[in-house]
Amino acid sequence: MEQQSVSDENRLLAALGYPLGIIALIVLLTDMKKNRFMKYHAVQALFFIIAAIVVLGGASVLFGILASISLAFAFLGFLIPLVSLAWFVLTILYAVQAYNGKMFSIPVVGPYAAKYAGQV
Repeated sequence: MEQQSVSDENRLLAALGYPLGIIALIVLLTDMKKNRFMKYHAVQALFFIIAAIVVLGGASVLFGILASISLAFAFLGFLIPLVSLAWFVLTILYAVQAYNGKMFSIPVVGPYAAKYAGQV
């Protein structure tokens, strides 16, 4: 997506919305959502956080059930911290891109966020 000129404050708030979902929620609940850049990143950040919760929660339950069925599946438990680390790294990368003023789309959740934010 295109790069546009936005204020330092807007770039900072958009970036902080990725690791701190409460900031993205505040953007959507206030007049800040009138800014196209802010609204897009706030929606995308919340969708990314929700997707992470669903994936990590589902994986935890699945691996717990599999481990209780057979200890042979207990080794799968090491995947949860790896997925969490990958999510953390992606969160930082997305925050840096938002701080740089870029409009980008996160795979899977990006198109839904764009549609919800009215960017399509």
